[in-house]
Amino acid sequence: MKFSIIGYPLAHSLSPRIYNTYFERISVNARYTPLEIKPEEFEERIWEVVRDFRGFNVTIPHKERVTPFVELDEESRIIGAVNCVCEGKGHNTDWIGFLRSLRDIKLVEPVTVVGAGGAARAIVFGLAKLNVKNIHLVNRTIERAKHMAKLFSSIGLRIKVWDLPSLSRAVCESYTLINTTSLGLKGENLPLKPDEMCHLTLVYDVIYSETPLQTVARKMGIPVVDGKAMLYHQAVENLKIWRLLKDPKAFEEVFKEVVS
Repeated sequence: MKFSIIGYPLAHSLSPRIYNTYFERISVNARYTPLEIKPEEFEERIWEVVRDFRGFNVTIPHKERVTPFVELDEESRIIGAVNCVCEGKGHNTDWIGFLRSLRDIKLVEPVTVVGAGGAARAIVFGLAKLNVKNIHLVNRTIERAKHMAKLFSSIGLRIKVWDLPSLSRAVCESYTLINTTSLGLKGENLPLKPDEMCHLTLVYDVIYSETPLQTVARKMGIPVVDGKAMLYHQAVENLKIWRLLKDPKAFEEVFKEVVS
């Protein structure tokens, strides 16, 4: 069985090591291959991926672009982004991973979400499932954020939109900060000063390696959730969709070995 992850770049992704180690551990004849697809190559290569792989994951920057090429389930249609495909059908397991990563955590609103890509869409959908009503959406391109806010108005969300230079103002009005972007992956800082974060009750960063945002928050005593928990729970859901969650305990052990 052939599985893959598509995105660009993929050098940081732990998914191939996680899944291939798990497949080997449970003696399944399957292989998970990373496929870097540049944005300009996407449309000419995506049909080949859909045709040749039983299942695949989708990451930055293709989660939204893949939607016309697969059959969408209800959640991925509302979200407008796909991160898991099985036999030509698109799913979004990011929002499930986000919700399960918060199982024992009290989320206090207003909530500021940074980013307006596929991960942001999944997380805002998850916030709606938690009945969060007060959301600030911050993005470098404000028109993209406005478009996303308009889409989510269809499920009753009212989202206040800000541009990235206004991040500190949005955070000052919030108690929870969620970064859904890749900012921090290469050591970048969000345009936010420590004294603008001191009132926060939670910092959630989808990046599963240590970032400046996480480091500053921890030094200030702010609870931090990084992307490892979300990665684990969405991966479990991926395996269920691919019908390969044959040994949940073995997968948990493999995940800890690879990610820790």
